[in-house]
Amino acid sequence: MYHSEALWTLLSQPLPIAVCAIALEWLLPLPAGFRPSALVPALEQLARKVNRPGHHTTQQWLAGLLTPLVVLIPALAACWALRNLSLSEGLFDLLLLVWLLELKPLDQQVSALRPLLRQDKLPLARLQLAPLVRRETRQLSLMGICKAVSESLILRWSGQWAAVLFWYLLAGIEAALCMRLLQLMNQAFSVKLQRNRLFGEISCRLYGLLCVVPAAVCVLLLGGFPGGGRALTQAWRGAAHWPSRGQGALLAAVAGGLNVRLGGPRFYDEHKQRFAVLGGQQEPDVTTPRRVLSRLQALSLVCWLALALCSGLNLYVHLAR
Repeated sequence: MYHSEALWTLLSQPLPIAVCAIALEWLLPLPAGFRPSALVPALEQLARKVNRPGHHTTQQWLAGLLTPLVVLIPALAACWALRNLSLSEGLFDLLLLVWLLELKPLDQQVSALRPLLRQDKLPLARLQLAPLVRRETRQLSLMGICKAVSESLILRWSGQWAAVLFWYLLAGIEAALCMRLLQLMNQAFSVKLQRNRLFGEISCRLYGLLCVVPAAVCVLLLGGFPGGGRALTQAWRGAAHWPSRGQGALLAAVAGGLNVRLGGPRFYDEHKQRFAVLGGQQEPDVTTPRRVLSRLQALSLVCWLALALCSGLNLYVHLAR
């Protein structure tokens, strides 16, 4: 009886929960409408209500300060209450973490776009891409679509998988929930759009701050992959020249490791914005999104194996006592 209770206690620790959550998220066929990303339209509607055109700049900034609090405080309070009321805190953490992580949808997005790009069906590819990015897609060339998809994959993977997992292991399920909600708000209140320049500033800064350390860890791991030296070199440049240092470093590291060029100018609300050119020498082509996703999946597998090894060693040490 004592050993079974000790074993259950060990399995309820963050490491084994994270290992199980990563596997279950990939295996469970959770519909798109039930994933956290489905909350983005609701957050956009909330933004339209509190950030109306014509509001004074001070009002926009104040609304941008209060709105994240209105979202985060009730969500964290509900999480704390449900966790304390649940029969097993470990099981609650596992189920919530499975819901928060989103890696499999990235593969589905690439799989849906790939045949359109290969068959040169650019109008359909632009329509498929439009909900995934904030930039205007109507005039994107084949190379532009491939570049936009690749950048979106890296940024989404960073915010909805790597950073969520990192903060769960560091500070618990509440921190993971906070991280994911900030990622969703950063997406819904994107400062790349003119109407959100002031309103989304607080969310953007908080999200960028929480992404720095997880991105740095991922960049270091990418140094061990093929092209790792170039990835590390480019990461320094990306951190210095991208609006968000962590995301810029990760973008540059993935692009540098694959020797493809990301970044550059793009249009938001018919306004041209110039971003730094990151990565290698080759322009993106039809194969680039799949190569980027494969690199991210390999990095995810490395993280999962490392966590599984640490969890197994911890379990072995306790059972051997």
